[in-house]
Amino acid sequence: MKEDRKHIAIMFTDIAGYTTLMATDEDKAFDMLRKNLEIHKSSIDRHRGTLIKEMGDGLLISFDLASDAVNCAIDIQKVCRKQDIPLKIGIHEGEMVYAGSDVLGDSVNIASRLQEGADVGCIFISGVVYNDIKNRSAYKTKFIGEKSLKGLLEPVKVYNVISEEISRESISTGISNSNLPDKKSIIVLPFENMSPDPDQEFFSDGLTEEIITDLSHIQDLLVISRSSAMTFKGNRKKIKDIAREVNVHYVLEGSVRKAGNNLRITAQLIDGTNDTHLWAEKYNGTLDDVFDIQEKVSKSIIDALKLKLSKEERNKITEHPINDAQAYECYMRAMQYIWNFTEESLQKSLGYLNHGLEIIGDSVLLYSGMSYVYLQFYHSGLRPETKYLDLAEEYINKIFELEPDSPHGHRLSGLLIFIRHGSTKESYDHLKKSYSLDPNNPSTIQWLLYITAMHKGNKSAAEPLIKNLLRIDPLTPANIAWASIIHHTEGRFDLLVDAYYKYSNMEPDNVNAHWALMYAYFKDNQLNKAFKLIQEIQRKWPNHMFMKLSLLLQYSITNEPDSFKKILTDELEEFAWTDFILPLYMAECYSLLDKRQEAIKWLKQAFNRGMINYPFLNSHNPFLDNIRGDKLFKELMKKVKVEWENFEA
Repeated sequence: MKEDRKHIAIMFTDIAGYTTLMATDEDKAFDMLRKNLEIHKSSIDRHRGTLIKEMGDGLLISFDLASDAVNCAIDIQKVCRKQDIPLKIGIHEGEMVYAGSDVLGDSVNIASRLQEGADVGCIFISGVVYNDIKNRSAYKTKFIGEKSLKGLLEPVKVYNVISEEISRESISTGISNSNLPDKKSIIVLPFENMSPDPDQEFFSDGLTEEIITDLSHIQDLLVISRSSAMTFKGNRKKIKDIAREVNVHYVLEGSVRKAGNNLRITAQLIDGTNDTHLWAEKYNGTLDDVFDIQEKVSKSIIDALKLKLSKEERNKITEHPINDAQAYECYMRAMQYIWNFTEESLQKSLGYLNHGLEIIGDSVLLYSGMSYVYLQFYHSGLRPETKYLDLAEEYINKIFELEPDSPHGHRLSGLLIFIRHGSTKESYDHLKKSYSLDPNNPSTIQWLLYITAMHKGNKSAAEPLIKNLLRIDPLTPANIAWASIIHHTEGRFDLLVDAYYKYSNMEPDNVNAHWALMYAYFKDNQLNKAFKLIQEIQRKWPNHMFMKLSLLLQYSITNEPDSFKKILTDELEEFAWTDFILPLYMAECYSLLDKRQEAIKWLKQAFNRGMINYPFLNSHNPFLDNIRGDKLFKELMKKVKVEWENFEA
C-alpha cells in the first residue's frame, strides 16, 4: 500500500456524553447524530476540508491550512450551540501519513487527545496551530497550559479558541434535567490527595472507592462506577459540566490529608444541575478513625438526599469488611496496583494482599483480591499456567467459607468456571447471582454481557445489560468494546470497526484494543488497514501473545500455511484449546486456510466451551464461509441450534 506524507491540519470532533445519552434515550441520540453530521458536512465543504472518517459520534477531518480548520470549527460550534449539540473539538497540524483513505501518525493522536481534553463547546488547539493564527486579528485565544497527553513523551501547549458565539457557558451536554434517571444519581469524584507525601495518593483513591462501594449498596441511588469517576482525577472541569457528562444529579468531591497516623478529610455534596452546595464537612482524626469517617460521609449523603434505606442496606453501610487500619492500608495499596494489569503491578498487589492477611487473617476482600490477581495472571497470558487457576479457586473457596452468598465469590466463581470450562450453565448462574446481589459492579455486567451476547446470542437479554453498563460506567473506554458485541454477533462489522477504532484511540497503549481493531478490520474486509495495524502491534509488543494471534489470522487471510505453522507453537495451541474464545478464533483461521477437518475440530471445541450463538455461526460469520457446506458443519449446527433455542437468560 502506497503511503504519502503531507503537512496538514487535522481536526477531531466528538459529542460529549453521547454514550450515556444512547443508553437513556436512543431516539434522541440518533437524531442528534444525524444533525451533527449534516452540520459538519455543510461547514467542511465551505472551508475546503476533507471528511476522512466517521467513528460513531466522532469525526476526523483534514485541512490544508490551519486557519481553515479553525474557521470551520467555529462555524460548527456556532450551529451546534443553536441545535443544543454538546460538541468538543481538537485541532493540531503536522506531518501526517496518508495510508489509503486513512491518516496516521503522532499528529493525529495529538488532535484526538486535544479533543478528549476539551470542555463542552470548546475548541482546543495545539501550540503549533496557535503559532499559525496568533497574528490574525480574527481569532482570540486563551492559553490553557502545557498538558501531558497520553501516549506522548513531551507536553503540548494547549489553547482554547474564544468566540462570543460559542461561549462554553451557553452549551449544554445534550442531557437536560428531564433526561436524568428516574432514581437519584451521584458521582463520587476522586478525593484530592493533600498529603505532604505524594505516595499517599493510594489512600485518597481508596477512600473514593470505598464510598462508591458504600453508596452502591443503595437500590434507590444510581452511582457512577469507580473507573468512570477516576477519569476526572486531576481534572479541573466545572461541577455542572461533569454532572452533565455522566448524566447525574449530584456530585461529591473532597480531599484527604494524611500525615503519619493523622487524617484530615473534607467532603462536600453539590447539586450538579445548579452548582448548589448541599452540605460540606471536615473530619479530623487518626488512621484508626477512617472507617467511622467513611461511614459518616456516606450517611450524610443519604440524609441530604432523603433516601430511605432498608435494614439490609443500612447494615451494608455500617459493615467494615476490614477493621484494622494497617490491613486496610494494605488493601488500598493492593487495589492501586491491581488496576494496572502488568506483571510487576500484579506481583506488588499480591505482596500487599499477603501482608494484609498476615495482619488480620481471614478477609473476604483480601481473598477476593488474591483470587482476582491469579485469574488475571492466567487470563491475560502473563502466566498461562493452570496452577494459577487452582490458586484462584482456593481463595474463592475461602471466600464462601466466610460469606456463603458473597457477590465477590459468585463473580469470581463465574469467571473462573468460564475461563476453565467455557460459558457453562454453572458459570452463567454464578454471574447472574452476583449481579442480583451487586447490580452496580461493572466487571460482573461485562462478563455476563459477553456470555449473553457473544456465546449465547441472546440480544434481548444483552440490551438491558448494555444499558446498565453504560449508565453506571459511561467513560471507561473498554465498555465501548463490550457494548459493541451485539454488532459483532449480528455481522454489522462496519459498526464494530467504528467502536474499536474509538476504543484503540482512547487506549493507544492497550494491546487488546489494537488486536480487537485488527480483528474488526479483517471481518469488515479492510485488509490493508488490518495489515498495517499488525505491523504496529509487532513493533510495540513483539513478544506478546496477541502479536502471535494477529499473525495467525494474517497468514490465514493471505493463505500462507507454512508461516502459520511456524507461529502456532505447541504451547500456544494448548492454551488456545482450553481458552473460552480462542477455539472459535482457531476455527476461523483454519476455515480461511480451507483446512476443513481442523476447522470443524476447533469449532466443536468452541461448542463444548459454550459457544451456541447459532445465528452468528450459521449465517453472520464470514470467516466460516469455507466450511458451511460441509456435512459435519451442518450436523454440528443442528446441535448448536437446539442449545441456542433452549437457552434461557
